[in-house]
Amino acid sequence: MKPLFYLLSLKISGIKNIEVPIELNFYKKTINNSDFDPEKYRIKAIYGENGSGKTAIITAVKILQNFLTDKNYLIDSDNQKILVETINKKTHSGFIECEVYTDFGGEKNILKYTISFEIGIDNRCHILSEKLEQKKGNYTKNSYNLVFETADGVLLQLGNDEMFHEIKEKSLNLLGMQTLAVSIFTMKDLKEKYRQNDEMYYISLLILFGLSLNVSIDEADDHKNYFLREEIKTLALTEAGKGEDKLYYHLTDWGNSGQISANLILKNKFEKFEKKISRMCAFVQIFKPELCDIAIEKKDYDQFYKYNLRMIYKDYTLDQEFESRGIKKIMELFEYLDMSADGQITFIDELDANINDVYLDKLIEYFILYGNGQLCFTAHNLSPMSLLKRNKESINFISSINTVHTWANNGNQTPARAYRNGFIEDSPFNVDASDFLGILGGDDE
Repeated sequence: MKPLFYLLSLKISGIKNIEVPIELNFYKKTINNSDFDPEKYRIKAIYGENGSGKTAIITAVKILQNFLTDKNYLIDSDNQKILVETINKKTHSGFIECEVYTDFGGEKNILKYTISFEIGIDNRCHILSEKLEQKKGNYTKNSYNLVFETADGVLLQLGNDEMFHEIKEKSLNLLGMQTLAVSIFTMKDLKEKYRQNDEMYYISLLILFGLSLNVSIDEADDHKNYFLREEIKTLALTEAGKGEDKLYYHLTDWGNSGQISANLILKNKFEKFEKKISRMCAFVQIFKPELCDIAIEKKDYDQFYKYNLRMIYKDYTLDQEFESRGIKKIMELFEYLDMSADGQITFIDELDANINDVYLDKLIEYFILYGNGQLCFTAHNLSPMSLLKRNKESINFISSINTVHTWANNGNQTPARAYRNGFIEDSPFNVDASDFLGILGGDDE
């Protein structure tokens, strides 16, 4: 049985134009481990005016994933340049907080993780603090057990005295530029020595949560978390001290899909990769029936294959690079939707870009009826609202003044009609066709 990770809530501030904290809830406020049922909560769409902060939310999840899985994230100069431009220009700092439900071999937990960061006087992003907590009970007002806490690059609390002092000493000068979880998992001796501790179990769950996140966003910071995955591959496949499944096995399995970059695949993962491409072909054929096959051209590249995809049609063959933009978008979506259908958590920016709304509605209906994971996306197309309103916490509206409103069914009013007519709080859409007079085509004397 695969581990279950479900994002309960997400709170962010200081990302792009989000100046003040905003919060998105993905499940009801009260949670009972005995009857946790995400079926009506698996999908969420985020709508909003242009520039309201929809992409900022997806970007925050991408940043969170990178913090939790890439030990070189803040060391890389390109990442630093992106972060300097991404963190809010007024606050120069931000934070991300998430609450996560986990079910690992019948061992159920709720974890809350918070990380804050800032742009320092050196014009580089630094981690200010981290905190991981484990909830004692099942309900909103229950308190948390502190798993670990860091501040200003120093470990403040973790486990017993021996564990705390040893990891504190070895993590000095690291925690301003990488998270504690990543630091520990790159210290092979420590992670083996303390792997039976409860704290190490929760930290391992935190990393596995990070690896379960999949984020599709149109930016040039799409890392494959190679370095941490290489560390994870070295872990022995032994019990983690809790649960029936093997925690480190899942860290190995999820952390090492084999696809190291856009065109490199580990040789021992190639057979699995072929099956995935076969399913991708079947997926694309739903939208373009004239596609006959997708062929994989490969060349030896040390322990990898360097590959290229060829689109096979009845009368011609086309390199994937020269396929239409719409079909390339469909192929990209397959990667992310496939992971979400497999039980992972997927965030997609502008899911409706380059997709006919008829196809879009059918994809969303599939996830409502058959999805196993969690899907959150931004969109402009209002067509899916008629499907989404059947579920709970499934439609959020974000405004340009950093407020988030959740749609609740109300009489005969529909979310699409209310949104279009400006009836959603803080989203008036008070634009008239005449507003463009004298602006468009107005240079002629």
